[in-house]
Amino acid sequence: MSQRDKTLRASNTCRWLLLVLWAVCMPTWAEQLMPAPSEWRQAEELRRYDYSLTELGFPQSVLLRGSESSAVFSFGSRLDELVEEATLDLGFSFSPSLVPHLSHLKVYLNGEFMSAVAVDPEKRLQQKVSIPLNTRYLADFNQVRVQLVGQPPEECYSPDSPSIWAELTGDTRLRTVSRVLPVANNLQQLPAPFFDRRDYRALQLPVVLTGEGSLERLHAAGIVTSWFGALASWRGASFPVETERLPKQHALVFMTNTQRPKALQDFPPVSAPTLQMISHPENPAAKLLLIQGRDDADLIQAARGLVLGSELLSGPVAEIQRAVQSEPRKPYDAPNWLPTDRPVRFGELVDNLNQLQVEGRTPPPVRVGFQLPPDLFTWRSRGIPVELDYRYSPPVEDGSGSQMSLSINEQFIEGFKLTRKGFSFEAKRFRVPLLNDGFLSANQRLRIPAFKVGSRNQLEFKFDFAGINSGECKSLAPAQRYAVVDADSTVDFTGFAHYIEMPNLRAFANAAYPFTRMADLSETAVLLPDSKNKEIIQTYLQLMGFAGASSGYPALAMALYDDWQEAALKDRDVLLIAANGQLAQGGEDLPLLFDRSERMLQKPRKNIVSESDTWAGAAPTLASATTEVEVRASGPFAALLGMRSPYNDDRSVVAVLAAQPSDMAMVREALADSGKIAEMYGSVVVFREGGQASFNVGDKYYVGKLRVWDLIWYHFSRYPMLLGIISIIVVLMLAVVLWRLLGGVARRRLQQGDE
Repeated sequence: MSQRDKTLRASNTCRWLLLVLWAVCMPTWAEQLMPAPSEWRQAEELRRYDYSLTELGFPQSVLLRGSESSAVFSFGSRLDELVEEATLDLGFSFSPSLVPHLSHLKVYLNGEFMSAVAVDPEKRLQQKVSIPLNTRYLADFNQVRVQLVGQPPEECYSPDSPSIWAELTGDTRLRTVSRVLPVANNLQQLPAPFFDRRDYRALQLPVVLTGEGSLERLHAAGIVTSWFGALASWRGASFPVETERLPKQHALVFMTNTQRPKALQDFPPVSAPTLQMISHPENPAAKLLLIQGRDDADLIQAARGLVLGSELLSGPVAEIQRAVQSEPRKPYDAPNWLPTDRPVRFGELVDNLNQLQVEGRTPPPVRVGFQLPPDLFTWRSRGIPVELDYRYSPPVEDGSGSQMSLSINEQFIEGFKLTRKGFSFEAKRFRVPLLNDGFLSANQRLRIPAFKVGSRNQLEFKFDFAGINSGECKSLAPAQRYAVVDADSTVDFTGFAHYIEMPNLRAFANAAYPFTRMADLSETAVLLPDSKNKEIIQTYLQLMGFAGASSGYPALAMALYDDWQEAALKDRDVLLIAANGQLAQGGEDLPLLFDRSERMLQKPRKNIVSESDTWAGAAPTLASATTEVEVRASGPFAALLGMRSPYNDDRSVVAVLAAQPSDMAMVREALADSGKIAEMYGSVVVFREGGQASFNVGDKYYVGKLRVWDLIWYHFSRYPMLLGIISIIVVLMLAVVLWRLLGGVARRRLQQGDE
């Protein structure tokens, strides 16, 4: 046999050995890396989504003003889905002044041109068209841009002419059809597919809790749902509760070796706190995250391991050996809250620096959002300083009308002219003070009025590039324009104390305050008198997710109780969730009392939104009750109630109450609706079918610390006459003291002169 034949024979032998090895190992690899073929076949289902304008982040309609103005709609593509079809149903109206054959709308997907829609002369005020979007250009995060190109009939016109406009109506919708993709049972993907950051919709994640709902098991569930709430952030999150049935979608399952759902009764027991991802027994396209333990105490350890160590997980199963916080949290150090001990760069306030840059002649605004502690004391502040730098494509000439407008929380602050230098350093130096004491600043330092700052805020920088008029009858549209707010610009909240009037349900509705003062809820006690009711548990889990969304951190250190224990609750703020009239000790003095049918409410003489409910540190208010109403009714009824803790004058209680457990749904719905949250204030919020009402009534108290001088001026600010009288008395007393001191000095000098 030749050397060549020997080589070929050895090569063939190696190939056969590799083929055998592949055949032996492939099932194991396939099981770890992808679902079984049967799961592939069963997972081939379609999901259809229909996004309205409001769900895409816009109001009921979008107005495009001026030629080349545009609107951008953002949406994501989930990890476990493949978008096969995407359609933009565009409802719109054109200005009657536009020339049909020269005016149109252009549609882009991720920068790629999709289609153009011309003006229909017969239907210009009411048009609708469906535009297919090429799915080849889809990515994890997508943008659909609609741009107006308009021209009026005048030979001489400006691109900024008020006659050039188009309006996208409420009929505008984005529709997608997605095919479900099989996902491997791999913990490395967490938090996906249970939460997918590409999905901009509100998170709805079912939680399965079987058997007797012990406090330890509920504690573990609260830790995990607060983590998912922090991940969902602005999207919002809800956690429907199941006790035995497995929901046919992605879900969390808390189970021990002795208590587990019927569908998982034969699942192998565990010997340590364990996390495992499995496919749903009846719907392989859905995944179940099993949080397991030998007993309920193990579940807390498994929950902590999930929220603290998700970056370390891989494979389908993981045992949690140890998961603790190495250092305790400090007050006001929540990741989502703006630090108040140093200036903060704008670059820290955005997820991507590209968010600080815009393009186009009338580009969308640059938005910088931030959240503050609700008890930040800004009373009598001269303003919030901002060091602001920005750059832009310079206009052809100065005085063209190009400008940058600054707003906070949709309230205009100041406008800047854009000049040929193309940067902000030559802009006028000023500040916008809280009190009108003139422009006193000598550097590029803008001051935001403190009264315009709440717990959730958004700075908005709007750049407008004007067309250039040349001669008597000629207008030139500028070339593509760019603008960027410098990432090194800063906002500075240092030097402000923490002090707030309570009860303040607006602070609770906006930021879960006072519980989120400690990001891990280490000074919070949750009180569940009926810890076995599904509606009560679901409300508790949603509130834990709500607190996580506010702070950006899981509720690792909260305490959970089922009755009032003075020793345990003395040094904690209390969140009470109860139905059927179960309330705090000493509740007979509260402005609202009710049980299943009887209700009593105290009302003030004039129920107004207190300034202290709108922004922290406003002048103190009076809210004495002047009327009292008692009724008997059987309809749905629930309430939020704020009050001082019966065990500690510096601690608070927020009670979520319902006449029947099923009425808790009204509270959950309201706390998930930003429009309803905006109407919550004072010490009492009542909910009925189709409506809610807030009341600022009852005893007030204050939490936090102020300097003595600020404390005196703050609490006497509502009594100027009394303050004036006290001031006169103090001056007279000082005058008497000085008169006596000076008189004594004069007598001693006279005596020395006589000697």
